[in-house]
Order: sequence, then C-alpha cells, then structure tokens
Amino acid sequence: MSHSKYNKRGKSLYLDNWNPNAKKYINECNVCGHKGYSPAIEQPDFLSDTDKDPFTFSVNKAIYEELTKTFSALELDELGRCETCARIQDKK
Repeated sequence: MSHSKYNKRGKSLYLDNWNPNAKKYINECNVCGHKGYSPAIEQPDFLSDTDKDPFTFSVNKAIYEELTKTFSALELDELGRCETCARIQDKK
C-alpha cells in the first residue's frame, strides 16, 4: 500500500519521520507562514561528491530531492519575511 494515501499535500513521509534533521533546510515566513526550502541546498558545496564520506553525499542528495519535490525555493530577509510580505510591509 502506498504511503501517499496518508500524507496531505505539502507533507512528506521522508521529512516528517525518516529524516527530521532535514527540517533545518525548510524556511517559513514569519508573517504569512508560507513554507519553502532554503536556497542553501542549491549551492554546489551541498551536493559535492568530493567529500570523504559517501554517506553524507547520499543523505544530502536525498534531502535535496525530497525538498525540491515537496516545496519551492523561499528566500527570507533578515526579519524572516518572504519577498511578498516584505514588499507589502515596506510599502507606505
């Protein structure tokens, strides 16, 4: 039986149960609550296979694939706001 029947949209069995450490790469806007992955996982050193530990590479690759499949990129400013919320709040 597929586990997808028990997960809601935007949820991932991998992120919730199997690798909860991947949650540190999920950004959430402090104003609207929109969630997305951190652009840090798109940096070349995150997926570099030149590490001496092949386990780290495979874990990072799994985190990258699951986050990009579940979320879109979300960059936050220094106040923890997404681009849309920052533009609305800075407008006077």
